[in-house]
Amino acid sequence: MIRFFLFLFFILCTVLTPAYGMEGMAKLDAVYPYTLSPTEKAEVHPGSTQMLYVSLEEANVPAERRVSVHISLPEGYKALPGDHWEVSDNGREVAMDWTLPADFGQLFEAVPILSDSSVTSSAEEVAVTVDGDGLHLSQIIPFTVGEPVAAKKEGKKTHESWYIQGSALPVDESGESDGRQAKDTIVVPDVTLENIKTRLTGGKSTDWIGILSRPVAYMLLDLRNPMGDEKPVHGMAQLVDRGTGEVKKGLISISEGGAVSEESPERTDISFSLTGSKLQTVVFPLYADPFSINEGDYNLRITLNDGGSDRIMEIPLTVVKRRSIGFLTLGFSMACLLAVLLSLGRLKKCILHIGARGDITTALFGALAFGCVVVPVTLLGDFLHVLLGPFSGLVTGLLSGVVQYLLLMALLMLFRKPGVAALFYLIRWLLSAILFGRVTPVGILLCAASMVVIEGVLYISGFYRKQEISRNYGIFISFLLGLCDAGLTFVNMQQLMLFYRMYYADWFIGLYMVINGLLYSSLGSFLGWKTGRRLKQVMGS
Repeated sequence: MIRFFLFLFFILCTVLTPAYGMEGMAKLDAVYPYTLSPTEKAEVHPGSTQMLYVSLEEANVPAERRVSVHISLPEGYKALPGDHWEVSDNGREVAMDWTLPADFGQLFEAVPILSDSSVTSSAEEVAVTVDGDGLHLSQIIPFTVGEPVAAKKEGKKTHESWYIQGSALPVDESGESDGRQAKDTIVVPDVTLENIKTRLTGGKSTDWIGILSRPVAYMLLDLRNPMGDEKPVHGMAQLVDRGTGEVKKGLISISEGGAVSEESPERTDISFSLTGSKLQTVVFPLYADPFSINEGDYNLRITLNDGGSDRIMEIPLTVVKRRSIGFLTLGFSMACLLAVLLSLGRLKKCILHIGARGDITTALFGALAFGCVVVPVTLLGDFLHVLLGPFSGLVTGLLSGVVQYLLLMALLMLFRKPGVAALFYLIRWLLSAILFGRVTPVGILLCAASMVVIEGVLYISGFYRKQEISRNYGIFISFLLGLCDAGLTFVNMQQLMLFYRMYYADWFIGLYMVINGLLYSSLGSFLGWKTGRRLKQVMGS
């Protein structure tokens, strides 16, 4: 048994010895062509650029040592220049100086190799040698040559090995079109009052690093690679003035640690690799500094470089800031909340004025609004959102618009006293808070805004002073309540964007204001007017 293990150890040493140096353990590994796609056959196509991968691994070395790596290419092949290696005049010789760390370490590099389209041989070899500090390793890499890659007839594009076919902005992280935002538009958060929002949401301090490291948008580039090149590409995105072409402040680069990179001012860096596929899409984030970027119309300049020539494209870009309007709606809602707190005494007088009959009826209608509106919307809202997506609110709006305002208007027809509408909203919110735990800043502020706006419009329009509510006046007051709910819908959506970093497109907000606010609420108020008249006849009042 011992002899067997000794024999096995001798065989392993014999096999591994050619790959390792005598001093310590060093292994050289070189691959050409190195493909990024495991499904494609590894062969060189004349006229394409493909990667030569060189790796040097060492172990059990007491001190670091410097070595020189030399690569020799056959005729018809040349290496592209790079920052970490030197290329001879004819491009066939590549030299690199590496410092291997002590004990254990690995160094590697990928060098793009351009093969001439006139290459006719079917097989060639690349020689890689490593010398220095008593270390000598060499490796011969044989490779096969496939069919030449013929460039597609693309007009003036035929002379380029790869090019940018098109772009899309904004998109999401997966490259799908982002319908929440207008085309060629990015929305930058307004951080002027960011500390106020942080205090309101219970935060301790503003996370500026987190704000800056969050992309303001994603962009997609549609690339064409007729030569099947495989190589790294680096570039940048810059804001430029449409008239003068001057680079403007605003875009930034984020380092791996999430901090702002000081080495890349006024631009967002871009890095990716061509995979060899004829069609390739690249999605990358755009970062902006909300303190220095200004709203307006610009051109977004994209510059890409593969170690040779630059590929440059410009697209029109609009920069907008929409958070400021959220703070305006927040200030309005907080003023409404203050007005409600100062008017608690009047609500008490209203409770005493309408008597026990009115109090019981108001509580009943508030409970009906909770049971017929809040409960179904809460329980079915997520299910409808799965089926209808962002348009699910148009279905649940039938309850929050038609049913809720039907109950409200019917109650007002029975007890036409100032404060009844406010009591209706207050009871509905208290039931939601107790049973569903909806004690949130947005819920409190929306309830307060609804109480003040509805009560204010009813009082100003003379609804409480009318002796009789005619049909024409009923249509008029129903339309006014629909306008009020449209405004409250706008306030609510702006506050959702402010507190929860959501975003709604202008057309989406307008759609909800017109349908959920004006249409549904006006219809519900008119039906409530008719229902209230019949209830008055039944109750004999």
